Amino acid sequence: MEAAGALLKGNFSTYREAAREVVRARSRVFWIVAGLTALAATARFATLGVQSYHHDEIVTAHRILRGSFWHAMDSVGFSESAPPLYYALAWPWAQVAGTGEFGLRSLSALAGVATIPVAYLLARDLSSKRAGLMAAALVAVNPMLIWYSQEARAYSLLALLCSLSLLYFVRALRDVPSVIHPYGGGGETHGTSRAALLWGVFSGLALATHYFAIFPIAAEALWLLWRRRREALPGVAIVAGFGVALAPLVVHQMSIGHAEWIGDFGLWHRLWETGLSFMLGETGEIISRPEQPLLAVLPALLAIAALVLIFFRGERDGRRAAQIPLAIAAVTVAVPLLVALLAPGKDFVIARNLIPALVPLLVAVAIGCTLRRSRRAGAAIGAALAVYSLGFSVWAGVSPALQRPDWRAVASTLGEPTTPRAVVTWTIGEGPLHHYLSTSSFQVRPRERFDWWVGEVDFVSDGPAPPPSRHLLGPGFRQAGYEPAGRLYVRRYVRTRPGLAPLRLRTVRDADLGFRTNGVLLNGIGPQ
Repeated sequence: MEAAGALLKGNFSTYREAAREVVRARSRVFWIVAGLTALAATARFATLGVQSYHHDEIVTAHRILRGSFWHAMDSVGFSESAPPLYYALAWPWAQVAGTGEFGLRSLSALAGVATIPVAYLLARDLSSKRAGLMAAALVAVNPMLIWYSQEARAYSLLALLCSLSLLYFVRALRDVPSVIHPYGGGGETHGTSRAALLWGVFSGLALATHYFAIFPIAAEALWLLWRRRREALPGVAIVAGFGVALAPLVVHQMSIGHAEWIGDFGLWHRLWETGLSFMLGETGEIISRPEQPLLAVLPALLAIAALVLIFFRGERDGRRAAQIPLAIAAVTVAVPLLVALLAPGKDFVIARNLIPALVPLLVAVAIGCTLRRSRRAGAAIGAALAVYSLGFSVWAGVSPALQRPDWRAVASTLGEPTTPRAVVTWTIGEGPLHHYLSTSSFQVRPRERFDWWVGEVDFVSDGPAPPPSRHLLGPGFRQAGYEPAGRLYVRRYVRTRPGLAPLRLRTVRDADLGFRTNGVLLNGIGPQ
């Protein structure tokens, strides 16, 4: 009241005193968490609209959200292999913020920012305020979490909801002796029944965001039923209700097989990629770039060192505090891996699907960095990991080599067609070009046996590529340009003779073009 009265008086000194009163009313820990949250917001929003949409984001922006809300919900069934919650939130969001890169991605960015205070509360409840601050710092600057906070997909929301689920799981176990909160890390008491109910709500929402949430949620449900059966039943019933409601959609989407492409790549290589992505974000295969394992060595060694401290320097309570996040992370990775080994047709192991394991892992690392018996060594490890992650995230934010391909630049380079044309690119380029080209276009696959009549053929390669064979296009075409568009290169061929020429898609598909390709985008033409 005194602060409000001072503000009404309106002079500078009273405004300053009112601000001081507000600051004094909050603890130092509050302001540190607020500062880390602000840092996370800066890391996510500063470059949010810089990169063009990637191929999966095009499905969100161009295919699912382009019509009515009911069209969006219907599109999830035939265009996606994920539940509808993210899209149910993204549709009204897009009505206000638009479907541009910054506007649509801002929903994911906000979810990513909200994960920071949740990580603090989770580590604090498990261990101590110092662990909470370290966890908030590591989550704020983690490259993988920043990457998906800047993508118009469900993964950032999934990480947030799984973190909230884990937080209330921990609070539902709070009254179990010696399992959690061993250092008296502070915080108000929470009724076990209320916490279990909130666990059920957030777990159900996580399951409605991504099916891989089932792995940590199932582990938490079994744990709660074992330790707190009576209090856990309402929360488990809520999760079961979500599961029953989603079951018909799961069956329908699995019959379409949108995610079966994952199993075409080596399982152990994908698991290796997951480790790299957790340290460096999606800066490798997903954007068609060579992996850079050497850059992951230092953060991996630092994270391992923090976990080693738990087992060799941690007291009994410290080790128990880390049990929960480590167990949940292990289940989140190990169970789908076991399913993939036993049933190859159900192999969906890939880094972004395993993102529910990342925050628990970072919380466990934070606990290892804040043990009472190794404060100096732990603080040094945690600080080094946070600084490295922040530095790498900044580098990725300004380096085109670590970013999504710039399809906006390619569309600008191609310009408006002056004749029917075909754009030959690798599969992940068709959707973005279709989105960014202002003229009508449609995608075809080279396996289609039609001949398409064109007056121009353009090749878009990821980096420099040799010119195609003279016999590929036949007589009458000459090279009209070859220029970079970001890290991509556009090579253009135009017909010098009157009329159009047939383009045989299967021939293009089988040709050695010097870059991976199996897709063609066509502008305003049809088969003959």
